[in-house]
Amino acid sequence: MTAWDYIVVGGGSTGCVVASRLTEDGRSRVLVLEAGGSDRSLAVSMPAAGLVLALSNPRYDWGFKAEPDPTRDGREDYMPRGKVLGGTSAINGMSYVRGQPEDYDGWAALGCEGWDFESVLPYFKRSENNENGADAYHGAGGPLSVSNIRSLHPLSDDYLRACVAMGIERVADINTPPQAGVGYVPATQRRGRRHSTGRAYLRPAMRRRNLRVLTHAHIRRVLFDGKRATGVEYTRRDRTERAEATRAVIVCAGTYASPQLLMLSGVGPASQLRAFDIPVVHDLPGVGENLQDHPGLAQTCFASVPTYNTLMGPLGALIYGTQWLLAGSGPASTPHAQVTAFLRCEGGEGRSDLQYMFTPAGYDLSADGPVLFDRPAVTGLINLLRPFSRGRVGLASADPLARSTIQPNLFADERDLELLLAGAKLQRRLFRTEPLARSIAGDYRPGPDVQTDDEWRAYLRENALSGYHPVGTCKMGRDDLAVVDHRLRVRGLENLHVADASIMPTIVSGNPLATCVMIGEKVADMIRGSD
Repeated sequence: MTAWDYIVVGGGSTGCVVASRLTEDGRSRVLVLEAGGSDRSLAVSMPAAGLVLALSNPRYDWGFKAEPDPTRDGREDYMPRGKVLGGTSAINGMSYVRGQPEDYDGWAALGCEGWDFESVLPYFKRSENNENGADAYHGAGGPLSVSNIRSLHPLSDDYLRACVAMGIERVADINTPPQAGVGYVPATQRRGRRHSTGRAYLRPAMRRRNLRVLTHAHIRRVLFDGKRATGVEYTRRDRTERAEATRAVIVCAGTYASPQLLMLSGVGPASQLRAFDIPVVHDLPGVGENLQDHPGLAQTCFASVPTYNTLMGPLGALIYGTQWLLAGSGPASTPHAQVTAFLRCEGGEGRSDLQYMFTPAGYDLSADGPVLFDRPAVTGLINLLRPFSRGRVGLASADPLARSTIQPNLFADERDLELLLAGAKLQRRLFRTEPLARSIAGDYRPGPDVQTDDEWRAYLRENALSGYHPVGTCKMGRDDLAVVDHRLRVRGLENLHVADASIMPTIVSGNPLATCVMIGEKVADMIRGSD
């Protein structure tokens, strides 16, 4: 059995950060085990290609499927997760959104010492190389490039101006508190190319002799000596191997896979483990509980002017692909959304509770992944920022290669349905507000037959979906369902950490990637400080 100082399970959005930082001293020997493959592909590099070529493609996307959701008429959600180095940061929409200071202050109030906004802001800044330079809230010179949109579609500007016409304040930076108003989306890009954590953190670190990265390595279980994690067992190239970790095993497998791995290793709700004949190492009832996501809805309208989904025929692909290759600009460089707005549904003072994201392309987020329309259209995504509902992740089998079970329970609390209803009606008004309205050729989904509140409720139960932002299944805290403490150590065990979106006790108010990067920066500091 090969011995390492640290083993990082998962080379994803957070794992790449952890591995890079832990190897900076040139001495600590780190092994990264990633179940997916290489991220060297046009489908990853070209921002616009991700929606067409990466999402729902089994080469790049694990393509999880949720269980039928009883709160939404049995809908079965498609749940994308990255299957390459960089994890979901290699296939996501590239939006760089930190959430609200109150999100992190709320974590601290739940007993997560050191996770208040003032304490985590330095880690956000350390990670960032912002194109606009450093200031009180942003960093420059960090590994992760955060860029302005390089090519803006005219309809995106019209959407922004329609928001302003409806009384939503235009802001220059949606990451400067308070998070309220409308602005252009900052993107995790570098010179028009996607800048995932695999490219920002791991690829430069792979030149270090004290780092080894293995792809297509499927973890079977964490190994223990009593209550102390000593290493992992994994399968690669049809061989089962073991690796020893003398200092720590850091699980960074994500919101769905991290709780699954803990349970396969005997850490989790004892009753569930025994149901699959898994020996119980540590009874921890919160593993897999507390699943949270942003309930969302894609609203699409036909357009009377060309949009990006009609520009990508053979000729368009040649023209715009060449523009992107030579200049890193044009439609091929666009992130999935170009404009985002944050607002309070009821108006007045208080935290924003809705996020809108506008894309100058028409597509449907089906149960099998995104489907582009064959005529000009635009899409407005709405996310409910702080849902009340909770779901769970569980085991389907004791087989490490089997998928976990995912039950979103997206509308388990009726308040989420009502908030999303109000937000969807507001976005319909946005599409009918000038100057955007002059280019809208009619509602598509939902159609004009959805008018009354009861019709909206029925439509939402059938068509609302996960925002693809799952968190919380190995939550940090002090209560009975907490899985990790404030240093991200698994409670009741030694030498075992979890560090990814699963540790969030409550979901952040926006796209979670920036927070996952911050988590990686902070846990690496804590681990190094405890050695």
